[in-house]
Amino acid sequence: MRGFRIEPREVEGALRAHPAVLNAAVGVRGQDAARRLVAWIVPAEGAAPASDDLAAFLRQHLPEYMVPAAFVVIDQFPLTTSGKIDRNALPDPQWTEAAEAYVAPRTPAEEGLAAIWADVLGIGRVGAHDDFFALGGHSLLATRVVSRVRDAFRVELPLRALFEHGTLERLAREVERLQASGATALGAIRPRAQRRRQPAPGG
Repeated sequence: MRGFRIEPREVEGALRAHPAVLNAAVGVRGQDAARRLVAWIVPAEGAAPASDDLAAFLRQHLPEYMVPAAFVVIDQFPLTTSGKIDRNALPDPQWTEAAEAYVAPRTPAEEGLAAIWADVLGIGRVGAHDDFFALGGHSLLATRVVSRVRDAFRVELPLRALFEHGTLERLAREVERLQASGATALGAIRPRAQRRRQPAPGG
């Protein structure tokens, strides 16, 4: 997905390490640019895992692009006649219900990035918690964003950073980090100090 190889079993293993999770299954829902990673969770007895908590837990162990876009909590997994999880029978997530409330950009970096995303994606507004790819972004548009970021912020933002820091908030923090480190778009080229000319012999 999005140019990255994702191993669902690795995500499932990380989820099972959460104390509120008894079992987990991970797969993809949607087509083409709308494909998203989904996790189905069977909670531990008496537990009620929240999507935000699960996502935050995964970010401690996995890169951003391996964090599911939705978490569906179910009582038990549907099984095939051979006793394996029937992944085709797993319920689709309710994307509209799972969507986060709009949070306006709060920092200059977030505001600048929001304007770039809105223009590149052709949408009206972008919130701090919005995900570039969930809004319809793809690799070609990501390249345009990186170019616009270079011009607007004067930093050399790797294309991979947009995949690894997909939300506006996280990408803004990465841009701020690059600015603080002096990673300018010009490669932090500094003028060479002039060498003092040695006087000619007998001069």
